[in-house]
Amino acid sequence: MGLTLAVICLVAAAALAVTYRMTRPTIEARTRADRVEALRVVLPEAVSFSDPIEGEEINYYQGRDGEGRVIGYALIGEARGYSSDISVMVGVDPSGKISGIEILSQQETPGLGTLAVEVPATRTFWEALLGREPAEPPGRPPFQEQFAGKTVDRLEVVTGETETRIEALTGATITSRAVTEAVRESLKTFLEQQNKNN
Repeated sequence: MGLTLAVICLVAAAALAVTYRMTRPTIEARTRADRVEALRVVLPEAVSFSDPIEGEEINYYQGRDGEGRVIGYALIGEARGYSSDISVMVGVDPSGKISGIEILSQQETPGLGTLAVEVPATRTFWEALLGREPAEPPGRPPFQEQFAGKTVDRLEVVTGETETRIEALTGATITSRAVTEAVRESLKTFLEQQNKNN
């Protein structure tokens, strides 16, 4: 019995190893493509991006314009949400203002925490019924959009409408705080690192 179980475990382990080896290049290529797409979102003015640059405290990317000038930086922050770790890419211009954020990964509660990544529907009932594409392209998640233009001292979650802070998602305050914390702490670390090097 023990020998049979050992053989089954050995075959399963070998199958997993072979599957991992076969799918690894595809997974890595997809991860790189997702990373470039996120860089385009958080640094919309950039036309090219550097490879990750190792910093003393935090790694970052540089976004460059058509003439090769650095017009912004992107970095990744993480924080614990309600039911998962949340990873966020943050774009920042040379003056320290956030140009945009993109949530890279999360496993928050559907319908509550996932509102942080959901885009309002632009497709009308009739367009859906007739199988047509929406007249307007889908926008960006409103929760993420409110970070653009903010500085590190404005990254505070409040309940209710606000123009100067971050408005919490209804029923998902923990997720809202986690995203904000990931953005704030990574940005603060990056700015301190840049100040040391200048």
